[in-house]
Amino acid sequence: MALDCAAKVATVSFLYKGRLEDGEVFDDGEHDAHTIMLGRSQVMPVLERELIQMQVGEERTVSIAAEDAYGLYSQDAIVRVPVYKIPDGDKMPVGETILWRSPRSHKPVPAKVKSVINQVAELDFNHPLAGQNIVYWVKVVDKQN
Repeated sequence: MALDCAAKVATVSFLYKGRLEDGEVFDDGEHDAHTIMLGRSQVMPVLERELIQMQVGEERTVSIAAEDAYGLYSQDAIVRVPVYKIPDGDKMPVGETILWRSPRSHKPVPAKVKSVINQVAELDFNHPLAGQNIVYWVKVVDKQN
């Protein structure tokens, strides 16, 4: 059913507000419509399936489990790097997010500096919302073929 609906609708415009389970807002698009092209992985699959089923003017609350949202928190995403291998490694801002470019990556990726102890930086590459169940309020404002 969802695939059949997606074939008929190419774009969906919607308002939204993303919250953590404790109610903290992490993303607010309640005032400006966000438009996506269906089937292009522009939003989480769970959210896209809901948007496909909704009518213009309809509102829903969509709960998304951590594994279907930003993923589960993984200890494997924490990397220890000697500070001498990091430009300005002796000035790493503990607790803040930096953009990290490894020798193998072309694009910098965000990493939270967890600690710098004995000239070794501990970098956390988990998404900031990894391990969090989230809740979206969405309202469809337009659908186009």
